[in-house]
Amino acid sequence: MESFKSESIVDFFNVYTTDLDCLKYLSRIKWHGGYSCVKCSHKKFIVRKANFARDCNRCHHIESPTANTLFHRVRFGLRKAFIIVFEMSVATKSVSSSQMARRISISRQTAWLFMHKVRIAMKSSESQPMMGQVFVDEFVYGGKEDLKQGRSNDSKKKKIVVAVEVDKKRGVKRAYFKRIENYSSKELNKIFI
Repeated sequence: MESFKSESIVDFFNVYTTDLDCLKYLSRIKWHGGYSCVKCSHKKFIVRKANFARDCNRCHHIESPTANTLFHRVRFGLRKAFIIVFEMSVATKSVSSSQMARRISISRQTAWLFMHKVRIAMKSSESQPMMGQVFVDEFVYGGKEDLKQGRSNDSKKKKIVVAVEVDKKRGVKRAYFKRIENYSSKELNKIFI
């Protein structure tokens, strides 16, 4: 099964021209390992060509490609939802909900709510341990202090430990961040658990 891997917005718009293209892609992803009815576990089905839904041959339960996914009950259009996910996954800097709302002609609140759903979905399950070469460091977050050099122990600043897994070409594969209370070995060890 082929996934969309390009970072080009032009390629994206060429592949996903309609909501139906998005439904077709979701159905391929969702049932790539085979179909099993969520009601009766029957394996045989009929595909509804209008929306690529699966209709169970035994109990006739109809399951949409969007059911139990991030795109379930999206009211502003599946293609717009795909655009939000695409933008959030390829942007090097965060895109605000106001900016996204203007770009795809939806309300700011709708953009914020869906983007929040995407952020939750993108959060790591932490079930895959890092392998190979991993760099670990700590830093503080919270702004610059006047007339102060080096690491601060200011209670207003957040202390963070980061682990970065790199590939053979020294490119970043994954990164985990965890907030810590202080710089003790006990606190730094939290990133390894």
